[in-house]
Amino acid sequence: MNIYIILMHTYTIPSKLIQWFTHYEYTHVGISLQKDCKEIYSFGRKNINNFLISGFNIETKEGAFFQKFQKTKCIIYEVRVTPKQYYKIKKRIKYMIRHEEKFKYDFAGMITRFLGIPNARKNYFVCSFFVASLLSDAGVYDFKKQACMVKPKDFANIKEFPIIYKGKYILYE
Repeated sequence: MNIYIILMHTYTIPSKLIQWFTHYEYTHVGISLQKDCKEIYSFGRKNINNFLISGFNIETKEGAFFQKFQKTKCIIYEVRVTPKQYYKIKKRIKYMIRHEEKFKYDFAGMITRFLGIPNARKNYFVCSFFVASLLSDAGVYDFKKQACMVKPKDFANIKEFPIIYKGKYILYE
């Protein structure tokens, strides 16, 4: 079984700011349970016109966000998992979908993480913390640091995850 990790640069103002501060080529991370990556689970904006309204969300290729930000570039990694690991990840995502109002975007945590200070408040996530915690908790990958300290660039450094696509997200099939 496989899951898919998607690193993105969306060319939005927040994405450009993060890139300016961090010098990371890709500033956003999501996870998909299907190879076509038409549904991506992540933490980010819930309102296309206001990034301050953010939290757990399901991003879809046909949705308003990617229709507006069609230049979004990405790298997609294929991650081999056991059926038990896949089930754990899927179960947690389903729980978060059912209780999405409980989960918030961790704006304050972005600053503390940038400064190297661990910050893991219950139900508060940024995209990289969310995906790292799914992988860590399911036993898929050990980042050798707290999941809350994982950054988008850390995913690009995992040699065990082969790249299956690099280019514009909207063009991936």
